[in-house]
Amino acid sequence: MKLLELLSWGDNRLMARLAFAGALSGAGSAVLLGLVNTAAEGIADNGVDRVDWLLAGGFIALAVVYFLAEVFLLANISTQIEQGIDKVRRKLLDQIAHADFAQLETFGQARLFDSITQSTQVISQNSHMIGMSFRSLLLVVAVMCYVFWLSTLAFFLIVLVIGAGIVIYLRMGKELGMWFGKLHHAENALFGKVADLFSGIREVRMWSSRSNTLFNAFSENSLTKEQITAETHSLMFRQMIMGMTAFYVLLAVIVFIVPVYTDNFGSTVSKVSTAVLFMIGPISTVVQAMAVLGAAEQAAQRMITLSEDLSEIAEPIDENGTKLPDTFSNIAFDDVCFTYPNRDPRHGFVLGPISLSVKKGELIFITGGNGAGKSTLIKLLTALYRPVSGAIRFDNIQLGAQNIASFRDKIATVFSDFHLFSELHGSAEIDPDEATHWLNLFELSHVTGIRDGKFVSIALSAGQRKRLGLITAILEHRPILVLDEWAADQDPYFRKKFYYEILPQIKARGTTIIAVTHDDHYFDAADRRLHLEAGTLHELDRNDPRGRI
Repeated sequence: MKLLELLSWGDNRLMARLAFAGALSGAGSAVLLGLVNTAAEGIADNGVDRVDWLLAGGFIALAVVYFLAEVFLLANISTQIEQGIDKVRRKLLDQIAHADFAQLETFGQARLFDSITQSTQVISQNSHMIGMSFRSLLLVVAVMCYVFWLSTLAFFLIVLVIGAGIVIYLRMGKELGMWFGKLHHAENALFGKVADLFSGIREVRMWSSRSNTLFNAFSENSLTKEQITAETHSLMFRQMIMGMTAFYVLLAVIVFIVPVYTDNFGSTVSKVSTAVLFMIGPISTVVQAMAVLGAAEQAAQRMITLSEDLSEIAEPIDENGTKLPDTFSNIAFDDVCFTYPNRDPRHGFVLGPISLSVKKGELIFITGGNGAGKSTLIKLLTALYRPVSGAIRFDNIQLGAQNIASFRDKIATVFSDFHLFSELHGSAEIDPDEATHWLNLFELSHVTGIRDGKFVSIALSAGQRKRLGLITAILEHRPILVLDEWAADQDPYFRKKFYYEILPQIKARGTTIIAVTHDDHYFDAADRRLHLEAGTLHELDRNDPRGRI
């Protein structure tokens, strides 16, 4: 079962604890049933003029064992399972954090988000059913052992009926699992349309044709989900009813068939019937649990598949690798080439071969048209992408699995599609005077501030949020700063201030700055200008947008 496999990650004792507590609970229930039947038989034979203290004492002792086992299993197993879910969630997050970035981009955020949030929620909501169904299964086994002791024929006939019921139930469960998969896809499609509405509300409002088309698509997806949900629930109910009908068949077998083929069964029929009735509750629990846990099993399958896929694209990093020096003189690209994974190399984009040298303290602009490879080059410079061929050197040290993490630690970034964290994660104690200086320079002190390691507010315009992103990078005090189209969201006044006032101040701290830009009016602010065209890099005269050195 994939669900138990998932929850057992990193905890080899989960199944043992389930089995031990379930066995105590099940065996205790069966023995309690036997004691009750024995006491009832004694009363029928000898009257009620005396108490069998031995049976009563045994009943009380077993009742205590049963109670403690039930408390542990049903009250504590959910906590155990939640801890298992937490381990799974953290494992997936760790795998995502250490996956090859270029290949991770092909997964899509929807799949990653679903596995870490929605799928874990499905399992968490149904976690209590695992303990209950496990306990119920063991209880049924224990009671069946008691039935075998009472009547061998009754035992085998019950096993035959239950076996036939299981076969039918599993066939229905297979079909139900398929419908659960359809339901998951329908929910994702519906959520996608809702996300389109929330993210593109302005565009929707601006064109009635788009609004109508989106509404029609949403309505169609909503209707599809309604139909699939109704069919799924119908199958669940049919499966549950089929399981309950099996009890009536069991009782009919005990009452009408077993006495015909068994001598002296009259004295035993009440005990076997009581045992069958005693199993109704546990088997009902299992029947209901199987229907509910079908969705959890599908969620576990998705998470396990994701984990396996992430394992295949794990980035080769040596956690005990060497740490690069705090300072450097030169970063060099030696015939570096990059192509995107899973694409036809004959038709896909190819960057390089690139030979490049970046000296400490330089301010370099990277220019080029759309699709020229600027973003790809930036991801190579920041070591988010690994070269297909060639080498990147930090001074004379070649980057590899042993030092790639240390190299990334030296680079602060503000990507074009950056995410602004409200907290300054990873930054040491913030110098209030320094923070105030940059907030004033970026003209943000009147709208936000930094308090207790976080921004007072980030509910600002796109341009202002970009300024906060750069302030965050500056306060990290890393020797290299990489900016991707940073000035694109700024007004003309602040754009000029950025190139001629802010960048020189950052450079004066000894920071090496590499910035992607289209602002040809400010190329002269750079020490060097590197131009990309169809994946090929050239160095151009920074004062002449058209002239190559």
